Amino acid sequence: MNSSLLERMKAEHYSLVSIDLFSGPGGLCTGFKWAGILPLIAVEWTDTTVETYAGSHNAEVMHLSEYMREDGAHEEYLNQFMRESTRSLVIHGDINLVDDHMIRELLLHRYGIDSVNETVDIVSGGAPCESFSMAGTRTVGDARDDLFDNIIRISRTVNTKAILFENVKGMFSKPDKEGNAGAIFQHICNTFERQDVMPSYQLASRAQNTVLLRACDYGVPQARERLFLVAIRSDLHEEGVQFTYPIPTHGPNANAPYVTVADAIGDLPAVGLNQDVTEYVELEQYNNQNQQFFVRLMRGVDAVEGMNSRVPSHLEGVYGRTALSSHKGPGHILRKQALLSTIEPNSSMKEAYKRLEEQGLLDSQVSGYPEFTYRQVFPKTLYGSRNRRLRETEPSYTVTSHCLDELLHPTQNRAITPREAARLQSFPDWYQFSGPYVQFHGDREQDRYEQIGDAIPPLLAYAMATSFVDCLPPHNI
Repeated sequence: MNSSLLERMKAEHYSLVSIDLFSGPGGLCTGFKWAGILPLIAVEWTDTTVETYAGSHNAEVMHLSEYMREDGAHEEYLNQFMRESTRSLVIHGDINLVDDHMIRELLLHRYGIDSVNETVDIVSGGAPCESFSMAGTRTVGDARDDLFDNIIRISRTVNTKAILFENVKGMFSKPDKEGNAGAIFQHICNTFERQDVMPSYQLASRAQNTVLLRACDYGVPQARERLFLVAIRSDLHEEGVQFTYPIPTHGPNANAPYVTVADAIGDLPAVGLNQDVTEYVELEQYNNQNQQFFVRLMRGVDAVEGMNSRVPSHLEGVYGRTALSSHKGPGHILRKQALLSTIEPNSSMKEAYKRLEEQGLLDSQVSGYPEFTYRQVFPKTLYGSRNRRLRETEPSYTVTSHCLDELLHPTQNRAITPREAARLQSFPDWYQFSGPYVQFHGDREQDRYEQIGDAIPPLLAYAMATSFVDCLPPHNI
């Protein structure tokens, strides 16, 4: 490891380094940094998501499309990133095209890490979850099922000490091509633990009740469930390196109650439809200790004890004590406004329809919207996860990439803003989300809602990261 990188780690209180595959906008990166783990290389293919990661973490961007050109300039382009540096590097492109030689050369020439004698501590990755998700198509034999192989490939290439694989709960039940339920999960576990390929790894656990974590148990104001598989290199495992999954910090049997929606977003200024609010008014006092901890972490203007939580130095001139970004009210059409007016606090679109039907009002004019009857403003299919008001006294429902259509503000007649979604995911307010506010879902240019909803909650990543810091030996800095 080169001296400049060691100096940065010492100055900024980092003890471990990692590679961040399928990085998304950087949720895992943020949580890792809070715990003292510095991601050196990230890989992400979505354009706007790369911009978000790079802008929020002061990372350089290497575009694979430039490297793959056949005009003879590709080697010169690659060499730009082979010079000594302490900055993280985001490789923008298809992970299948990121070859082993490139990763080894970047580690050696950029960071002074020789994977034979020294290596990164953790390779992490959350391969796209659509084929595993209960909400997705769950197509048997989906090509995305095998994207996790890249995590194994790069982990073995760099001889990493530990591997972290994140995915959705639906992976537990995903069948293989023969229809055997749960076979995909067992196949992934068995692939991690192959002993005929070196280096080999041992899973910390494959028990579902151990590897499945709830975000709200770790201070995230959201009832999100994700599975995390952790593998330790076999030689380290034999030497006694043991990974222990983090103990819940919040909930009925923990030291603190759950962080609620009110704790998480109650301090944000009200916004109207299409209104973009860029000024934050600091709270004079907090309602409770949960809100105090959470808001201090989100604002980042003073260090939270035990965490590298201050605003990154490269953003100090952009983000001030009163700055706020991505807090813009959606521009709902009149029919959607009429629909939202029917949904009472702590209720949902489906419940509103049932209430109006029982009252015999479906063919009456919507109060305040004479252009429509109640029946006209409801869609033909009443999906249970769409248009649900957040409950102020509880953690949020799961924030997904479709959260614009799913989560409503507790009291205002609108969907949540990107900043409110980010708060519910535990992204700090200094985070610089790039790209359009709203874009056709599935477009290569991900909008802000989709980026936020697809990410790993930073506080959940932080909980996992602290367990890595506890079990892996730190670098000699």
